[in-house]
Amino acid sequence: MKVLSILSMAKLILAIGFGVGVLVPSLAQESGATIMTKKEVDATLAQGLANLAAGRTISDIVMRHIGVGDGNIGVSVVQRSKVEDNGVETGIAHVNLDEIYYIVSGEGTMITGGEFIDTQTSNSSLLGPMERGEIRGGILQKVKPGDIAIIPKGMPHGWHQIDTDTISYIIFRGDPDKVMQIKATGTDF
Repeated sequence: MKVLSILSMAKLILAIGFGVGVLVPSLAQESGATIMTKKEVDATLAQGLANLAAGRTISDIVMRHIGVGDGNIGVSVVQRSKVEDNGVETGIAHVNLDEIYYIVSGEGTMITGGEFIDTQTSNSSLLGPMERGEIRGGILQKVKPGDIAIIPKGMPHGWHQIDTDTISYIIFRGDPDKVMQIKATGTDF
């Protein structure tokens, strides 16, 4: 995982945009860019916190997941409840998805890299093929609001500890193999 500045994130997003044909010129010419307003993002963040208040420990709401030519790109809002260090590092790896986390609020320590012990595999309708298990040899890195983490497909990752009552982050998912379902319209909680 690499923590980047806001300026570096903007450069990365521009590079990704140009790398996939600036969201495919024909798509932009037909319907314009896909816009998620601050109002919609704020409403999704609020819904995620309501999900946690109702007893969930994780809320992962897909705002959009759209086709961009040869692949797809998704944006989700994720919130998690406080996690204490329990001495055992566990996590997941997305077989087909690259992820970029932008931390909106809260603080914690991520574990990334390393390898799984006793890997379990599954196929999620939300995130496609996944691996999970205990992580050995990963790197612990603290994150706080404004930080950005880049997690390549196949990399084990998880939360070692969440220091605040909740942590909220926006995930940008690159889906070159189109394993996630398309969601081109607004949030439906």
